[in-house]
Amino acid sequence: MVSKKFYTYIVIRIILILLTCISILPFINKEERLFTVFSLLVLLILQIYLLIQYINKFNSEIASFFASLKTNDASFAFHDKSFPFINQEFRNNIESIRDQLFDITQRKEIQGTYLKTLIEKASTGIISFNESGKVDIINRHALELLNIRSMAHIQVLEKIHPGLYHFIQRASAGDEKMIMIKGASRGIPLSIRVSEFRQKSEVFKLISFQNIESELNEKELLSWNKLIRVLTHEINNSISPITSLANSLEKIFVNDNRSIISRNEISDEQIKKTTEGLQLISKRGEGLIHFVNNYKSIASAKQMDFETIKVAELFYNLEVLMKKDLSEKNIGLAIELYPFGIELRADKKYLEQICINLIKNAIEAVDENGQIKLTAGKSKNAKTYIEITDNGKGIPPELIDQIFVPFFSTKETGSGIGLSLAKQIMLLHGGDISVLSTPNKETSFIITFN
Repeated sequence: MVSKKFYTYIVIRIILILLTCISILPFINKEERLFTVFSLLVLLILQIYLLIQYINKFNSEIASFFASLKTNDASFAFHDKSFPFINQEFRNNIESIRDQLFDITQRKEIQGTYLKTLIEKASTGIISFNESGKVDIINRHALELLNIRSMAHIQVLEKIHPGLYHFIQRASAGDEKMIMIKGASRGIPLSIRVSEFRQKSEVFKLISFQNIESELNEKELLSWNKLIRVLTHEINNSISPITSLANSLEKIFVNDNRSIISRNEISDEQIKKTTEGLQLISKRGEGLIHFVNNYKSIASAKQMDFETIKVAELFYNLEVLMKKDLSEKNIGLAIELYPFGIELRADKKYLEQICINLIKNAIEAVDENGQIKLTAGKSKNAKTYIEITDNGKGIPPELIDQIFVPFFSTKETGSGIGLSLAKQIMLLHGGDISVLSTPNKETSFIITFN
């Protein structure tokens, strides 16, 4: 660590101290030599002081080096003039370590600046806070979306955006939700996702959210286009025959010169055709009324009566209700619960209606000796789900995106109401319903609850 010069200097100092001590011995008992003894003692003390000062200078140089590491002072070095006796190899190794540490520190600072810039420039609102609610990070986009200037504590949101605040307080890692907040001039729909991470011994919650107004408008427009297309198709299917029949009936009572025939010219055959035509018009009108009532059933599902439901009991009731339909086609029904005592909050009558419709669809989809399975459990993000699976013919990939559109049906006699109504009911539950299908192998409808 130190050079030969350092050791030589120390040895010389020690030798001089020893020689001074030896020189004092002959004069200790001689009173006439007190001045000489005193002078030699002073010399001894001076030599000891110089030795200590020399060693302290070395310690001070080492201490200064480590202090420079703490303060990131890259200008510090072991200069030959200030301390010439440090070994060059040791000096080079220490300064190499120092340079590496400063390089790591510099790279961390660059990365930190880079991440801060990314967070600040992100088009997603980001808030990070600890368990006590103290905000660690909040970017510019978050402040703009929330319409606030600054936020040091998450509790600031309680008065400004109470719905958002209460969701954040209750939410766990992985939770997602769409929340409307009050903007400067209108409501703003936010898509919110919650994450958690640990920094040393402290747990932080990370909230990311963005304005999805344009996406919702686009989806709403797409939904309207689909709905209008279906409505137009259904209404045309009802109105076209009525119009055609009305034209045909009109021709029965009109002469070749376009004048109305007299009562005496009306035959029994004309009366019969007119009666048949009016009956067909009546049937088509009833069909149109039925179609409108079906549409009304979707729009009227608004009020949910929530209660705690034991899923095992729900599945048992479904098994009893569907037993006859299942036995007619010799279809097996399997039930799996994870755990067995799992419960959920829902409107019982609506949930049973959804499950019955899905099981009926599954029965129609499978052949004789087919298999249907009812499963309930908790997903990875702790959401309760019910899954209804069958091994029937499945849903073609090109139709799977349309099955929840009102009045769309893959069956000739289907109304296209069941799945649309199920979707509407689950949205009112704050949940969702989705489908996964591999044609001729397996189809699963997954009902998810928040």
